[in-house]
Amino acid sequence: MGENIPETTTPMRTLYLEDNPLIAFHVEQMIEDLGHVFVGALESFSDLQKQFSSLAIDGALVDIDLADGSTGLDAAAWLFERGIPTVFLTGQVQIAERFSDVSLGFTSTPVQMNELADKIELFRSFGKS
Repeated sequence: MGENIPETTTPMRTLYLEDNPLIAFHVEQMIEDLGHVFVGALESFSDLQKQFSSLAIDGALVDIDLADGSTGLDAAAWLFERGIPTVFLTGQVQIAERFSDVSLGFTSTPVQMNELADKIELFRSFGKS
């Protein structure tokens, strides 16, 4: 298990919407090092819509610019409507800040391990009051 995750904590199943495979691979390694489950990376909102029914996820990290344009905002809203929490992982933090109604937060890239750990933990409390 990762050093930031207590042994008794259930790993979060995390999807990443990112069109750059090198960035996706780097974040995949970080997610797994934290003791979570990397479900996969999709490069577009359209891929997400096509594959959503086959995914078992607790939350998603979302870049704003994807292979099909600046559709990360739409993807986050679409996931939110389906009860899936998101966190923007992007270099466009000014845009991400304006869309806090469809995400639990944001972090800029490149992301640091401790910040990624904190953001993934937000998925755990989504929908709990």
